Amino acid sequence: MRSLYTVLHMPDAPLQSSRPVPVASLRYGAKPILLAPSVQGEVYGLFALAMALTVLGVFLGMQAANILLATGWHFFLLFLELTLIFTAGWWMRVSPWNYVLFGFFPLLSGITVTPYILYVLAGYANGGSILLNALVSTVFMAAAAAVLARFWDLSGLARTLFLALLGLVLLAVLQLFVPALRSTGVELMASGAGVFVFALFLAFDLQRLEVMERNGASPFLLALSLYLDIFNLFLSILRFMVALSGERR
Repeated sequence: MRSLYTVLHMPDAPLQSSRPVPVASLRYGAKPILLAPSVQGEVYGLFALAMALTVLGVFLGMQAANILLATGWHFFLLFLELTLIFTAGWWMRVSPWNYVLFGFFPLLSGITVTPYILYVLAGYANGGSILLNALVSTVFMAAAAAVLARFWDLSGLARTLFLALLGLVLLAVLQLFVPALRSTGVELMASGAGVFVFALFLAFDLQRLEVMERNGASPFLLALSLYLDIFNLFLSILRFMVALSGERR
């Protein structure tokens, strides 16, 4: 794995500073992997399953949101989510844990991101339209990333993207402790940078799926990498739209 990045989606303090915090993203080894059509089909099938389980997780999270936040279970689930990421290199190669935990991770991600989604819906008069626009924009950005991956060689961006990722993580951590960094201007800059970085990460990963030599990479790892790219791209777009056009109730 080259780096780790997912999202801690927890509302800090009052509604005004609630935002997802970047923590880690999965990347696989430096050598390219040429995937047979059947393997590519498995990767995209696992990715589709992860997206469906995320939707289910959001639904479950909405049913139990009050319990999660009132009892502290939300923090435990966030810790569990990080644990799954940092141990993914092991469990994704061990059957049947790869099937069980791969399905559990997006379900868990859907549950833990629910408080932020509810914050947007409840805290902003136009929260519903912002959420819908973020979903639509994510689809279009993903399509643009696929086109970029088809026509541009992105292999030289690995180090640059990794450093950009570290910068986003550092800024997110500072925002938790420095109130001045939670201003609208800083939030627009941070979320806008996140949109750009994760769109490039998505294009980079899509390109690697098509042009790399076979070296035995796990389809679960590749699928989860794509999933995290899309997931973080959506959250970055959502944060950007909230900061740009959110109308507080």
